[in-house]
Amino acid sequence: MDYIRACLASNLKIRRAMLGISQEELAEKAGISPGYVANIETGRSFPSTTVLLRLSAAFNVEHWKLLMDPQNDEINYSKEEISRIFDRAKEYVLGELPNNYSTPTPPPQNHAPDRRDTVLEDQSQ
Repeated sequence: MDYIRACLASNLKIRRAMLGISQEELAEKAGISPGYVANIETGRSFPSTTVLLRLSAAFNVEHWKLLMDPQNDEINYSKEEISRIFDRAKEYVLGELPNNYSTPTPPPQNHAPDRRDTVLEDQSQ
């Protein structure tokens, strides 16, 4: 995979993960097929200019940011991108708990002293 393909693939994966969206959701937002998103992310395909613009619109970023090296320290996320990430995190943290979430049970109040309690009592006397 050449350098630009690798940068694009990494950027798509990173931005999807940051926003918590699937390949299918990105494909729907960009008006392309999920298989095409997968092919771009694996480097098997490289998008046309039109598709690149659709992908950037789906992420609400400038198109050139998708082609930049994501490991480059000079690449900064815009205020809008950071705001979207925080909004998504707030939804996740403050939203409804998943159906499979169970409240942890508190430890019993009257418990028998364990060995450490006994040792501490003996040393204090």
